[in-house]
Amino acid sequence: MPAATRLLDRELRPVEHRARWLAWGLALQAVGVGIPLTTAFSRANKDGVGGTLTHYTVRLVWHEMLRNRADIALIALGVALFASGGIVLARPFVRRPIALFVVTPLAASLGFAVLGVIALACAALIALAESPGDSNWRDLLNSISWPGDTGRRNRRK
Repeated sequence: MPAATRLLDRELRPVEHRARWLAWGLALQAVGVGIPLTTAFSRANKDGVGGTLTHYTVRLVWHEMLRNRADIALIALGVALFASGGIVLARPFVRRPIALFVVTPLAASLGFAVLGVIALACAALIALAESPGDSNWRDLLNSISWPGDTGRRNRRK
């Protein structure tokens, strides 16, 4: 049996002080979420958006963050820290290395993506609520550029 298979088949020993593991895991996840949030807010302030949140704000921050490689690297760092925090959080409860080092980071990364979608939806709802009364959902959704959008909508006009 190969050494890697033997390593993944063995069980991890129980940990002492579960509260410490949980506290450090939550701290890592908080930092992991904080990095992209701080990046987005600093991007919005740098671009002179100010205190108002409109659908143009969401669109501007979304575009600029996906075009800037440094911002993408910070988002990736945030995801990595969030997944690491998930590993630390799960360690007191998981006995198998494969579950700890493969399944847990995958679940944490998917959870981070879902959290991002929820944040984007909340920002869109807030922008809709603060926009003038004559705007509607279609205007808001058409103004947001989604990932993978090649601009076909703009060429048709």
